Amino acid sequence: MAETAARADVEVAGPERLIYFSDAVIAIAITLLALELPTPTSGVHGDAGVLAFFGEHAEEYLAFLISFGAVAMHWLIHQRLFRHAVGLDGRLIRWNLLWLLMIVLMPCTTKLLTSEVDAFPVQFTVYAADQALAGLFLLLAVADLRRFHLLRADAPAEVISDAMEFMTAVAAMFVLSIPVAFVTNWALLCWLLLPVVRAIVRFVGRRISATA
Repeated sequence: MAETAARADVEVAGPERLIYFSDAVIAIAITLLALELPTPTSGVHGDAGVLAFFGEHAEEYLAFLISFGAVAMHWLIHQRLFRHAVGLDGRLIRWNLLWLLMIVLMPCTTKLLTSEVDAFPVQFTVYAADQALAGLFLLLAVADLRRFHLLRADAPAEVISDAMEFMTAVAAMFVLSIPVAFVTNWALLCWLLLPVVRAIVRFVGRRISATA
């Protein structure tokens, strides 16, 4: 009954406006990421000075690349999935907005991660939680697309499943890395385990499907 009532909120119009809005927000987030990058000032002289400057700020450039890759990944998956949508419902829109909130926070959490406040566990946790929540909210949005049959009949099931599997692995990876940050400052190396986490997610998913 509740599902029927929720299904009644589905809009007849296509999701184009939501997609365009999401694209614009993501473009702004990437721009803000780039604006936070440090650049040499007039106090830096010569080739050696510029190279030394880049070396001193290597962590910030690395964090930018990681965050840029994360935002780009979210955009690609959002485009890949929502191009097959035929309608929207209120809850899906709310999940999408929460996902965008996490995206626009990434420039801030990236800056926090590389700031010199000497509170690495907290800095890392805020950043990883932002990334994990972004993945979770996108997963919930896609789950609503499937639950309320808002995907085209010819939408490739394998593409949808692979995207959800990947986002589940990403969210799990960031969550699992948080406790490590309270033990060592090398917690970000946990992110290199994404292929392993994805393989585990795939294995669990297949076992669940086999027993369903």
